[in-house]
Amino acid sequence: MKKVKTKTTSQLKKKLDAIFSKYIRERDNGQCFTCHLKREPKEMQNGHFVPRQYLATRYDERNNNCQCYACNMIYNGQPSMYAIKLKAKYGNGIIEELERLRHIVTKDYPYEEKIREYTEKYNTLIRD
Repeated sequence: MKKVKTKTTSQLKKKLDAIFSKYIRERDNGQCFTCHLKREPKEMQNGHFVPRQYLATRYDERNNNCQCYACNMIYNGQPSMYAIKLKAKYGNGIIEELERLRHIVTKDYPYEEKIREYTEKYNTLIRD
């Protein structure tokens, strides 16, 4: 009987990062959240308000928005403008909510379930 190899947490995280990033860039139609530059989604990046190191907000759609290379990498995500745009989109309490969530320690994250969910969401977006 052949043994089924299970993927490591880092392999699952990498796979989820890839599909989640594609989904966010496609969801936002390739338009930068902070400067409004518009390009093909594949030319853009997935910018985070709360850094990716915090698993509780890493895949929170409110924390992730399409950004151009300049805003995301050169200008470190444009945090002031990002905060203004988040408040406009989600209301005044969003910054505090994301900051509160960042401190939640997340164990046993459902990577495989989220990979399926965001693969389906991405496929739905590109079909429409």
